[in-house]
Amino acid sequence: MATTETAICNLALQKMGQLPITSIDSATDILSIKCHNIFDQCRDELLISGPRQGWKFAKMTYHDIDVNSYSITAFALATATTTTVTATHGLVAGDMVTIDGTTNYDGEYKVESVSTTVSFVITKTFVATETGTAYWTSDDYEYRYAIPTCKKVISVRSGGIDLTDWVRQGDWILTNQESSEVDMTIIKAITDVTLFPDWFVRVLSLKLAIELTYNLTQDLRSIQLLGQELDLAMDKAVAMDESEKYAKEYSTDWVDAGR
Repeated sequence: MATTETAICNLALQKMGQLPITSIDSATDILSIKCHNIFDQCRDELLISGPRQGWKFAKMTYHDIDVNSYSITAFALATATTTTVTATHGLVAGDMVTIDGTTNYDGEYKVESVSTTVSFVITKTFVATETGTAYWTSDDYEYRYAIPTCKKVISVRSGGIDLTDWVRQGDWILTNQESSEVDMTIIKAITDVTLFPDWFVRVLSLKLAIELTYNLTQDLRSIQLLGQELDLAMDKAVAMDESEKYAKEYSTDWVDAGR
């Protein structure tokens, strides 16, 4: 089966009755450029579709992801009514932040301004410098967790139990149900086509063929036939993916030895 992006595109072109391309990265061949323009999108769409719990070859679980927090190293006078909090952070102006572990600053504040990634300003009269911890929060969700690089988050769990109130916001998972650490099961952003099973490559080539046919000819009959073939190939791919799991081999050695 195809082991390069160019080879996968040529499978699609073959389905269309088109001549193969030499390289998907060609900057002069129109057909190569069209393949290049749609390949990543088709690949990524297919990675996040398919089985509800994700393709097994693309699925991965990250354990013990810590809640988003920032170590405060100092407080300093900003104005008569505001204080600069020194911490390497990922906050923006308008975010809400909870400060904990201090003598004078524990509580929830609005981030008034952010001048650098190592400090932010809150409305609080400066008292003294000390250390503590800052946590992102909001009116709707109290905790957030950084998402590993991926195309889709399948589940968020804590102690083996699925969280039910989480939402994705950009590169973060927001929740009210867990305050320390979570496990995330994700669909990896796989770009190395040599990692794709043969049945996934077949589905991807058909998906590319449909997109290219629409782009090149707008032949609705051909698109319909390719769509039907894609549906059948997808069903088979899902079945093949489901079969890729450990099956315990039954052995009678201990019974035979006792006879």
